[in-house]
Amino acid sequence: MALTAVQISPYALEGLRAPLMGHVHSVFNTSFNVELDGALVHVGRDADAFSCTSITIPAGEMPLVLDGLKPGQVVTVRNDYLRLYRSDGTVSIDLQGAEPVNCSVPPLFDVESARWALSWLGERRLRERSGLPPSAETMRALTGLREGTSSRRIAEHVRYLCGRGLGLTPSGDDVLLGYACARSAFGQATGLVDLLAKESTGRTTPVACSYVEAFSRGGVNPVYRDLLLAARNRDAAAFGDAATSIEHIGSTSGVDALLGLSIGFSYVATHAASPVHTAA
Repeated sequence: MALTAVQISPYALEGLRAPLMGHVHSVFNTSFNVELDGALVHVGRDADAFSCTSITIPAGEMPLVLDGLKPGQVVTVRNDYLRLYRSDGTVSIDLQGAEPVNCSVPPLFDVESARWALSWLGERRLRERSGLPPSAETMRALTGLREGTSSRRIAEHVRYLCGRGLGLTPSGDDVLLGYACARSAFGQATGLVDLLAKESTGRTTPVACSYVEAFSRGGVNPVYRDLLLAARNRDAAAFGDAATSIEHIGSTSGVDALLGLSIGFSYVATHAASPVHTAA
């Protein structure tokens, strides 16, 4: 079976460049993950929300690919082809024609963008709907990230939240990625990326680690980028659309990510420094 990928993220493009051998990591109803050289790449449908760790294939082809696909089956990358070796034959996915998707964090120059975004996110009751346990320790960590009194204290809160919660991406990791995304947009994430990478190793799920790795290379889900651009442009309609799209990700993953974004915006507003960016 042969087909052509539709879109590809910078993370996946970089990870699938060299000849590699790996295996199918996990299989879901409408997508799957492959592990190559220790990195997870998500293969999803072009009709679904795009992930910064993904390549996509035509939605109509996905059921045919998933039929007979099992964790542990061999996967190779060679000459721009991703090949899946199922027991009933080989699936070849041509990566050459895939459209690269911009997953970069856009720069926000004006701290008022953070305050504007907060005014909109404050109406969504994110903490009450989050997948994080409603404990005093959780509230202390979230408040600590918002206040950011010292690097040492932030590191403690990151350590507490990393891997906390259930699911492929635990709620704590979704919060941390949203938080880091917001701070990064304002140039206030120095040291935070390295801290997330350090704490995630061995403490959370492989899927969450893949998102942290993509973020360390400057990548976020495009819908997060849409939200940040809408905040920069003070576009209420676009901001609302992006926030609603994020909310629909997973069971609580999207709500958790929005909670993290709101905490990141609050950190920026509290520290009120507008850094200089040179590139989008």
